[in-house]
Amino acid sequence: MTREARVNEAFAGLTGTLVGPGYDTVEFLHRLTEVCTALSGTAGTGLVVADRRGELRDIAYSNDRVRRLEALQIAVGEGPCLDCHRTGREVVERDLDGARARWPRFAQQAVELGFRSVRAVPLRLDGRVMGALNVFDVRTGVEPGQDGLDIVQPLADLAVIALLQQRYGREQTAAEEIGSALADRTAVERAKGVLAEAGGLDMDTAFEVLRSHARRSGRGVADSARDLVGGAVDPATVLAGD
Repeated sequence: MTREARVNEAFAGLTGTLVGPGYDTVEFLHRLTEVCTALSGTAGTGLVVADRRGELRDIAYSNDRVRRLEALQIAVGEGPCLDCHRTGREVVERDLDGARARWPRFAQQAVELGFRSVRAVPLRLDGRVMGALNVFDVRTGVEPGQDGLDIVQPLADLAVIALLQQRYGREQTAAEEIGSALADRTAVERAKGVLAEAGGLDMDTAFEVLRSHARRSGRGVADSARDLVGGAVDPATVLAGD
């Protein structure tokens, strides 16, 4: 299959999910970061969005290394996603090892985690910047996501549509919808922690176990997470795959 065919197939699958039954924001955004990583030929993808107070929050990521790096950016107040959100412009750094003056703490941690370059593109809605999509690579001297067809910004635009999808048929503002998505993400993070502790798993594996349970039960990932955290479902049941 050609790259163009792979891109078309991936976008068709993602957009089909947006209009299909049982839409789940958490699952969709995680899938989007996985698709972005695979199609852009990079090592990881993360999404951050601004909450009601305008503060950035990490909401989806392709792996736990990216989650740790996104959380660090927000905690220390420096990094490409913050610059992208503030300026509304794409931010590219082709050599993170040489970016320690630009982002001292972020650049050091990124290199320690094995990343060597980064690109951040804005999430835009009605002329406003809602957040950023970030792609990380293990190579220097490259602009992540530029290999072949450039799908990073279109996927960022699709993430905006996904965040607002549940507004359909309801009186809900964009800020309220993002708030709901962030609440879902918080529930999922708590459930991952429960599964990781109960099963001795890393966080990436814990999330895959939670996703599998959600598919088997026919419930969304966030609803399944709340069931687990609230005690309606036993961790052992989820871990056993029953």
